[in-house]
Amino acid sequence: MHELAARLARGDEAAFAALYDACADRLYHYAATRLGSREAAADVVQSAFLRAVKSRRRFRGVENPVAYMFQIARNEALRAAKKAGKRVIAVDECEPADGDAHSAYDDAEVIAAALGRLGAEDRELIELKVFGGLTFQEVANVLGLPPGTVATRYRRALESLRPWLAKQIR
Repeated sequence: MHELAARLARGDEAAFAALYDACADRLYHYAATRLGSREAAADVVQSAFLRAVKSRRRFRGVENPVAYMFQIARNEALRAAKKAGKRVIAVDECEPADGDAHSAYDDAEVIAAALGRLGAEDRELIELKVFGGLTFQEVANVLGLPPGTVATRYRRALESLRPWLAKQIR
């Protein structure tokens, strides 16, 4: 990861292509979940990569370029939401990752309702972990929290949803 960060800091186009391949899809799904719009998510990913290229020298001090891209995308998503005057989720607009589209959309509605039951901070943590596919350490880097705090909040948030989800799935 340090070698990739150094190459990114030098402006190596192949390094940016590798970074894009490593995380663009996850950034898109995270942004689509946050903003509830495929178009807005695509704009966020594009803006995030443009910002990364323009400020490439900042990669010098970055341990994990993928987590850093999530920080940039998070900021871009917040800007986009503020500009649009909205907050978050309409997960049913997001494309299903695999399987039957009908059941995926049904699941997306349940997931959106479940996430809506969480506070904004816990919801974002879950979105980064689940939709972004980040590790606890990466989520901690994005949110500026200790990894242990992230893991604890993640478990507590899921536990708080367990009874409600159990009723929905029956």
